[in-house]
Amino acid sequence: MRHVLLLGASFAAIALLSHPAIAAPTVSGDVDVGHAVGEAADWNGATFGMTARAGYEIDLGKGVFLAPEAGAGFVFIAQGDGVADGSSLLPSNPSAFRLLGGLRLGVGDRVVPSLFARGGYAWITGDTDGYERRAQAPLMDVGLAVDAALSRRFRVGGHAGFGAMWARDYGGAFTSLHLGITGAFSFGEQDRPSTETASAR
Repeated sequence: MRHVLLLGASFAAIALLSHPAIAAPTVSGDVDVGHAVGEAADWNGATFGMTARAGYEIDLGKGVFLAPEAGAGFVFIAQGDGVADGSSLLPSNPSAFRLLGGLRLGVGDRVVPSLFARGGYAWITGDTDGYERRAQAPLMDVGLAVDAALSRRFRVGGHAGFGAMWARDYGGAFTSLHLGITGAFSFGEQDRPSTETASAR
């Protein structure tokens, strides 16, 4: 995880130094629904998450941009059938507060597909028979997004991804798939080189 974050920071630094880029700060909000998969599905079911993100889109030319981003949010995870025991991957009835950081690479004008990869940390709270249980977990999240520009500053889109958390003192990785919608607001569009490029990001 540490190596992934260092690699991402290196790519962002190279992009900033190698191109007199036109950059646009962005703020975004994600709402996700999903489901535990793999071994995690033995104890958990549906997931619901909300994340706020801030990024800095760096124009690399020819419609390509690289965006370092950071975010924070919550994810709520339904308990599956049966009682979680000592082999479960998370505390019972879990919810998690997450901090995330990573990179997004996209291309396009009015319709903008992008790939994202990010890592972070989660603080998980659960409840078993009235006793509160806590855990901490490094995490990762990767996926694909497609946005559409509604104006020079605002766009909406959807995304799909795969996430994993490794809760300390529990079993293996909690893994899940998720789908969601995004709303994003971009600053600095007046500095874009063309109206078509501006409408995309």
